[in-house]
Amino acid sequence: MQLWRIYFYRAGLVLPLAITAAQDPTRQSVAAALTHLIMISGVVLAGAGFELYIIEPTGRPEPNWLVAILGGPALFLLGRAPFELQVFGRISRSRLVGLLAFGLLVPAAWPAPPLVAGAGATVVLAGIAVADARRAHGRAPAPPTPLM
Repeated sequence: MQLWRIYFYRAGLVLPLAITAAQDPTRQSVAAALTHLIMISGVVLAGAGFELYIIEPTGRPEPNWLVAILGGPALFLLGRAPFELQVFGRISRSRLVGLLAFGLLVPAAWPAPPLVAGAGATVVLAGIAVADARRAHGRAPAPPTPLM
């Protein structure tokens, strides 16, 4: 749910406008497709990670589980940041803070059961969604600022 909220926060809604307003719509479309490929890969990896987390939340910590549980949402954010740059000409601070938070969670979650990593990922994603909602509260959607 949080990945969906983060994706559709403004940029997902105005992408068609950004593409049509771009100097080179074909190049903008290809770049948007590549960022979507990264985001989808992150969603798939996050789905696998959260399935592992649900199956055995208090199990023995496994590094590959940690890669899926924390790496999936981080990969999604890595794809979402350039997508946002394409549409608005900037990257939200909440995306960068979220990536930093995922990086800081790795050493904390490494020796802990998957429950810790799953809870940490949920808190980070919820924080990004809340930051987006606060930023958008009372503000009309920004017009697209295509870079290409």
